[in-house]
Amino acid sequence: MPKRQKITPNPEKLREDFHQLYGSGFDFEGETLIEVVVSAAVFLSEVVGQEATTVGFARLTRALGYELSDDAQWADALREQASGDAYCWPIGARLHDLNAYAYYGIALNGGRTATDREKLLRQEIETVAAFMGKVPFAAWGINPGDAGRTFRRAQARFALDTGQDIEPSALALLGRISERRVRNMMAGKERMFYPKDGKIPASDALSWLKNRPDKFRPSCWREQNTFEDLAEHDTEIDDAVFVPVAQDNSVFHPGLIRDGVYTIGRGKREQQCESYEVALAALQKLAHPAWPRPTANGTWTTVSGARWMRMDRIDLDRLSDNT
Repeated sequence: MPKRQKITPNPEKLREDFHQLYGSGFDFEGETLIEVVVSAAVFLSEVVGQEATTVGFARLTRALGYELSDDAQWADALREQASGDAYCWPIGARLHDLNAYAYYGIALNGGRTATDREKLLRQEIETVAAFMGKVPFAAWGINPGDAGRTFRRAQARFALDTGQDIEPSALALLGRISERRVRNMMAGKERMFYPKDGKIPASDALSWLKNRPDKFRPSCWREQNTFEDLAEHDTEIDDAVFVPVAQDNSVFHPGLIRDGVYTIGRGKREQQCESYEVALAALQKLAHPAWPRPTANGTWTTVSGARWMRMDRIDLDRLSDNT
Protein backbone atom coordinates (compact mmCIF):
# COMPACT_ATOMS: atom_id res chain seq x y z
CA MET A 1 0.00 0.00 0.00
CA PRO A 2 1.59 3.33 -1.02
CA LYS A 3 2.38 5.79 1.74
CA ARG A 4 0.22 8.85 2.06
CA GLN A 5 2.09 11.82 0.65
CA LYS A 6 2.89 14.39 3.30
CA ILE A 7 1.49 17.80 2.47
CA THR A 8 3.33 20.75 3.96
CA PRO A 9 0.99 23.65 4.79
CA ASN A 10 1.78 26.97 3.12
CA PRO A 11 1.07 29.73 5.68
CA GLU A 12 0.95 32.46 3.04
CA LYS A 13 -1.58 30.52 0.96
CA LEU A 14 -3.63 29.73 4.06
CA ARG A 15 -3.72 33.38 5.04
CA GLU A 16 -4.81 34.35 1.53
CA ASP A 17 -7.55 31.70 1.63
CA PHE A 18 -8.68 32.91 5.05
CA HIS A 19 -9.06 36.54 3.96
CA GLN A 20 -10.87 35.56 0.77
CA LEU A 21 -13.27 33.14 2.48
CA TYR A 22 -13.90 34.98 5.75
CA GLY A 23 -17.58 35.81 5.93
CA SER A 24 -18.83 32.71 4.13
CA GLY A 25 -18.55 29.95 6.72
CA PHE A 26 -18.40 29.54 10.51
CA ASP A 27 -17.19 33.10 10.89
CA PHE A 28 -20.09 35.38 11.72
CA GLU A 29 -18.82 36.10 15.21
CA GLY A 30 -19.98 39.69 14.81
CA GLU A 31 -23.62 38.63 14.83
CA THR A 32 -23.16 37.16 18.31
CA LEU A 33 -21.52 40.38 19.52
CA ILE A 34 -24.42 42.46 18.23
CA GLU A 35 -26.88 40.30 20.16
CA VAL A 36 -24.74 40.70 23.29
CA VAL A 37 -24.99 44.49 22.96
CA VAL A 38 -28.75 44.36 22.37
CA SER A 39 -29.30 42.00 25.31
CA ALA A 40 -27.12 44.16 27.56
CA ALA A 41 -29.41 47.08 26.72
CA VAL A 42 -32.49 45.05 27.64
CA PHE A 43 -30.89 44.20 30.97
CA LEU A 44 -29.86 47.80 31.66
CA SER A 45 -33.33 49.06 30.81
CA GLU A 46 -34.59 47.10 33.82
CA VAL A 47 -32.10 48.97 35.99
CA VAL A 48 -32.24 52.56 34.72
CA GLY A 49 -35.37 52.57 32.58
CA GLN A 50 -36.15 52.21 28.88
CA GLU A 51 -35.92 55.90 27.96
CA ALA A 52 -32.40 56.48 29.28
CA THR A 53 -31.20 53.18 27.81
CA THR A 54 -32.59 54.00 24.37
CA VAL A 55 -30.92 57.43 24.34
CA GLY A 56 -27.59 55.98 25.47
CA PHE A 57 -27.49 53.11 23.02
CA ALA A 58 -28.67 55.26 20.13
CA ARG A 59 -25.76 57.57 20.85
CA LEU A 60 -23.42 54.57 20.99
CA THR A 61 -24.72 53.32 17.64
CA ARG A 62 -24.05 56.67 16.00
CA ALA A 63 -20.60 56.89 17.62
CA LEU A 64 -19.75 53.58 15.95
CA GLY A 65 -20.47 55.21 12.59
CA TYR A 66 -23.93 53.82 11.81
CA GLU A 67 -26.85 55.82 10.45
CA LEU A 68 -29.91 56.20 12.66
CA SER A 69 -32.93 58.48 12.15
CA ASP A 70 -34.99 57.31 15.13
CA ASP A 71 -33.37 56.56 18.50
CA ALA A 72 -35.81 53.71 19.10
CA GLN A 73 -34.48 51.85 16.04
CA TRP A 74 -30.87 51.60 17.23
CA ALA A 75 -30.97 47.80 17.67
CA ASP A 76 -32.31 47.29 14.14
CA ALA A 77 -29.66 49.67 12.81
CA LEU A 78 -26.92 47.64 14.49
CA ARG A 79 -28.24 44.35 13.16
CA GLU A 80 -28.60 45.71 9.64
CA GLN A 81 -25.43 47.79 9.37
CA ALA A 82 -22.86 46.25 11.71
CA SER A 83 -23.09 42.57 10.72
CA GLY A 84 -20.42 43.04 8.06
CA ASP A 85 -17.82 44.62 10.31
CA ALA A 86 -18.56 43.96 13.99
CA TYR A 87 -15.31 41.97 13.84
CA CYS A 88 -13.62 45.40 13.81
CA TRP A 89 -14.77 46.00 17.39
CA PRO A 90 -12.02 45.22 19.95
CA ILE A 91 -13.31 41.80 21.00
CA GLY A 92 -14.44 41.15 17.43
CA ALA A 93 -10.88 41.70 16.21
CA ARG A 94 -9.69 39.08 18.72
CA LEU A 95 -12.28 36.61 17.45
CA HIS A 96 -11.40 37.40 13.83
CA ASP A 97 -7.74 36.53 14.46
CA LEU A 98 -8.68 33.46 16.49
CA ASN A 99 -10.81 32.27 13.57
CA ALA A 100 -7.69 32.22 11.38
CA TYR A 101 -5.95 30.18 14.06
CA ALA A 102 -8.90 27.91 14.86
CA TYR A 103 -9.66 26.91 11.26
CA TYR A 104 -6.41 27.56 9.36
CA GLY A 105 -3.71 27.01 11.99
CA ILE A 106 -2.02 30.38 11.37
CA ALA A 107 -1.37 33.37 13.63
CA LEU A 108 -2.32 36.90 12.61
CA ASN A 109 -0.92 38.53 15.74
CA GLY A 110 2.29 39.81 14.15
CA GLY A 111 4.65 37.90 16.44
CA ARG A 112 8.10 37.80 14.88
CA THR A 113 9.14 34.49 16.42
CA ALA A 114 7.34 31.25 17.26
CA THR A 115 7.73 32.07 20.94
CA ASP A 116 6.17 35.51 20.42
CA ARG A 117 3.29 34.02 18.43
CA GLU A 118 2.60 31.39 21.08
CA LYS A 119 2.55 34.02 23.83
CA LEU A 120 0.21 36.25 21.84
CA LEU A 121 -2.10 33.34 20.93
CA ARG A 122 -2.34 32.42 24.59
CA GLN A 123 -3.21 36.02 25.46
CA GLU A 124 -5.87 36.18 22.73
CA ILE A 125 -7.49 32.97 23.95
CA GLU A 126 -7.40 34.10 27.59
CA THR A 127 -8.91 37.47 26.67
CA VAL A 128 -11.77 35.89 24.73
CA ALA A 129 -12.27 33.29 27.48
CA ALA A 130 -12.64 36.08 30.05
CA PHE A 131 -15.15 37.89 27.82
CA MET A 132 -17.22 34.78 27.06
CA GLY A 133 -17.26 33.95 30.76
CA LYS A 134 -18.81 37.31 31.58
CA VAL A 135 -21.72 37.00 29.14
CA PRO A 136 -24.77 35.23 30.65
CA PHE A 137 -25.67 33.55 27.36
CA ALA A 138 -28.32 31.23 28.84
CA ALA A 139 -29.93 33.88 31.05
CA TRP A 140 -30.12 36.37 28.19
CA GLY A 141 -31.26 33.77 25.67
CA ILE A 142 -28.25 34.28 23.38
CA ASN A 143 -26.80 31.52 21.24
CA PRO A 144 -22.97 31.83 21.38
CA GLY A 145 -23.05 30.92 17.68
CA ASP A 146 -19.90 31.31 15.62
CA ALA A 147 -18.21 33.29 18.39
CA GLY A 148 -18.52 30.36 20.77
CA ARG A 149 -17.53 27.85 18.09
CA THR A 150 -14.43 29.83 17.09
CA PHE A 151 -13.35 30.23 20.72
CA ARG A 152 -13.82 26.54 21.62
CA ARG A 153 -12.06 25.38 18.47
CA ALA A 154 -9.12 27.75 19.05
CA GLN A 155 -8.90 26.63 22.66
CA ALA A 156 -8.87 22.95 21.61
CA ARG A 157 -6.24 23.52 18.91
CA PHE A 158 -4.00 25.42 21.30
CA ALA A 159 -4.24 22.59 23.82
CA LEU A 160 -2.98 20.14 21.19
CA ASP A 161 -0.33 22.57 19.93
CA THR A 162 1.08 22.81 23.45
CA GLY A 163 0.97 19.07 24.15
CA GLN A 164 -2.11 18.95 26.38
CA ASP A 165 -4.61 16.09 26.44
CA ILE A 166 -8.12 17.12 25.34
CA GLU A 167 -11.73 16.26 26.08
CA PRO A 168 -13.66 14.08 23.59
CA SER A 169 -15.99 17.02 22.87
CA ALA A 170 -13.00 19.16 21.88
CA LEU A 171 -11.66 16.54 19.47
CA ALA A 172 -15.14 16.14 18.00
CA LEU A 173 -15.22 19.86 17.31
CA LEU A 174 -11.81 19.82 15.60
CA GLY A 175 -12.58 16.70 13.59
CA ARG A 176 -16.12 17.83 12.75
CA ILE A 177 -17.81 14.64 13.95
CA SER A 178 -20.18 13.94 16.83
CA GLU A 179 -18.91 13.51 20.37
CA ARG A 180 -20.63 10.13 20.45
CA ARG A 181 -18.52 8.99 17.50
CA VAL A 182 -15.34 10.04 19.32
CA ARG A 183 -16.42 8.17 22.45
CA ASN A 184 -17.04 5.07 20.37
CA MET A 185 -13.40 5.29 19.28
CA MET A 186 -12.31 5.32 22.91
CA ALA A 187 -13.60 1.79 23.68
CA GLY A 188 -14.87 -1.42 22.15
CA LYS A 189 -14.31 -2.65 18.62
CA GLU A 190 -13.77 0.83 17.18
CA ARG A 191 -11.14 1.73 19.74
CA MET A 192 -8.46 4.06 18.39
CA PHE A 193 -7.70 6.18 21.43
CA TYR A 194 -6.44 5.22 24.87
CA PRO A 195 -7.64 7.99 27.17
CA LYS A 196 -6.00 9.18 30.34
CA ASP A 197 -8.42 10.34 33.01
CA GLY A 198 -11.10 10.62 30.37
CA LYS A 199 -9.02 12.77 28.04
CA ILE A 200 -7.41 11.86 24.72
CA PRO A 201 -3.59 12.20 24.55
CA ALA A 202 -2.45 15.03 22.28
CA SER A 203 -0.26 12.74 20.16
CA ASP A 204 -3.18 10.36 19.45
CA ALA A 205 -5.54 13.20 18.65
CA LEU A 206 -3.09 14.89 16.27
CA SER A 207 -2.30 11.61 14.53
CA TRP A 208 -6.00 11.03 13.87
CA LEU A 209 -6.63 14.61 12.75
CA LYS A 210 -3.79 14.48 10.22
CA ASN A 211 -5.74 11.77 8.40
CA ARG A 212 -8.69 14.14 8.00
CA PRO A 213 -7.18 16.88 5.77
CA ASP A 214 -10.60 17.81 4.42
CA LYS A 215 -11.79 18.59 7.96
CA PHE A 216 -8.69 19.82 9.78
CA ARG A 217 -5.69 21.89 8.70
CA PRO A 218 -2.52 21.17 10.72
CA SER A 219 -1.12 24.13 12.63
CA CYS A 220 1.77 25.90 10.92
CA TRP A 221 2.01 29.10 12.97
CA ARG A 222 5.36 28.06 14.42
CA GLU A 223 6.89 27.66 10.96
CA GLN A 224 5.36 30.75 9.35
CA ASN A 225 7.39 33.87 8.75
CA THR A 226 6.05 37.19 9.95
CA PHE A 227 3.43 38.06 7.36
CA GLU A 228 4.70 40.79 5.11
CA ASP A 229 1.89 43.25 5.73
CA LEU A 230 2.29 42.90 9.51
CA ALA A 231 5.94 43.89 9.37
CA GLU A 232 7.43 47.32 8.83
CA HIS A 233 8.33 48.27 5.27
CA ASP A 234 11.51 50.16 4.47
CA THR A 235 11.28 50.02 0.69
CA GLU A 236 10.13 53.01 -1.32
CA ILE A 237 6.79 52.93 -3.15
CA ASP A 238 6.90 54.19 -6.73
CA ASP A 239 3.27 55.28 -7.10
CA ALA A 240 1.83 55.51 -3.57
CA VAL A 241 -1.92 55.45 -2.92
CA PHE A 242 -3.40 55.98 0.56
CA VAL A 243 -6.20 53.41 1.01
CA PRO A 244 -8.46 52.28 3.87
CA VAL A 245 -8.02 48.73 5.14
CA ALA A 246 -10.69 46.69 6.94
CA GLN A 247 -9.97 44.47 9.94
CA ASP A 248 -9.68 41.39 7.69
CA ASN A 249 -6.96 43.21 5.70
CA SER A 250 -9.19 43.68 2.65
CA VAL A 251 -8.63 47.08 1.04
CA PHE A 252 -10.68 49.49 -1.03
CA HIS A 253 -9.35 48.88 -4.54
CA PRO A 254 -10.45 49.62 -8.15
CA GLY A 255 -12.06 46.18 -8.58
CA LEU A 256 -14.91 47.03 -6.21
CA ILE A 257 -16.98 48.76 -8.88
CA ARG A 258 -20.56 47.48 -9.05
CA ASP A 259 -23.14 48.32 -11.69
CA GLY A 260 -20.76 50.93 -13.06
CA VAL A 261 -20.28 52.87 -9.78
CA TYR A 262 -18.34 52.76 -6.51
CA THR A 263 -20.47 52.94 -3.38
CA ILE A 264 -19.03 54.34 -0.14
CA GLY A 265 -20.41 55.30 3.27
CA ARG A 266 -23.52 54.07 5.06
CA GLY A 267 -27.16 55.09 5.27
CA LYS A 268 -27.76 58.76 4.58
CA ARG A 269 -24.03 59.28 4.04
CA GLU A 270 -23.90 56.66 1.29
CA GLN A 271 -22.46 58.04 -1.93
CA GLN A 272 -21.99 56.68 -5.41
CA CYS A 273 -18.99 57.72 -7.46
CA GLU A 274 -18.25 57.04 -11.10
CA SER A 275 -14.48 56.77 -10.69
CA TYR A 276 -12.18 55.10 -8.20
CA GLU A 277 -10.18 58.28 -7.59
CA VAL A 278 -13.30 60.27 -6.68
CA ALA A 279 -14.54 57.49 -4.41
CA LEU A 280 -11.17 57.19 -2.66
CA ALA A 281 -10.98 60.95 -2.12
CA ALA A 282 -14.48 60.89 -0.60
CA LEU A 283 -13.55 57.98 1.68
CA GLN A 284 -10.53 59.90 2.94
CA LYS A 285 -12.86 62.68 4.12
CA LEU A 286 -15.19 60.36 6.07
CA ALA A 287 -14.75 60.08 9.83
CA HIS A 288 -15.90 56.43 9.53
CA PRO A 289 -14.92 55.15 6.06
CA ALA A 290 -17.06 52.26 4.88
CA TRP A 291 -17.53 50.45 1.59
CA PRO A 292 -19.15 47.23 0.29
CA ARG A 293 -17.05 44.33 -0.89
CA PRO A 294 -17.96 40.78 -1.98
CA THR A 295 -17.35 37.71 0.17
CA ALA A 296 -16.14 34.45 -1.34
CA ASN A 297 -19.71 33.33 -2.04
CA GLY A 298 -20.52 36.54 -3.89
CA THR A 299 -22.51 38.27 -1.15
CA TRP A 300 -21.75 41.98 -0.83
CA THR A 301 -21.35 43.20 2.75
CA THR A 302 -20.27 46.61 3.99
CA VAL A 303 -17.04 46.84 5.99
CA SER A 304 -15.52 49.70 7.94
CA GLY A 305 -11.96 50.93 7.68
CA ALA A 306 -9.82 49.87 10.64
CA ARG A 307 -6.64 51.62 9.48
CA TRP A 308 -5.00 53.33 6.51
CA MET A 309 -2.08 52.05 4.45
CA ARG A 310 0.14 53.25 1.62
CA MET A 311 0.05 50.86 -1.32
CA ASP A 312 1.70 50.82 -4.70
CA ARG A 313 -0.70 51.43 -7.59
CA ILE A 314 0.56 48.24 -9.20
CA ASP A 315 -0.50 46.20 -6.16
CA LEU A 316 -3.93 47.82 -6.18
CA ASP A 317 -4.37 46.96 -9.85
CA ARG A 318 -3.33 43.39 -9.11
CA LEU A 319 -6.01 43.14 -6.42
CA SER A 320 -8.52 44.54 -8.85
CA ASP A 321 -7.63 41.94 -11.49
CA ASN A 322 -8.09 39.12 -8.97
CA THR A 323 -11.55 40.26 -7.84
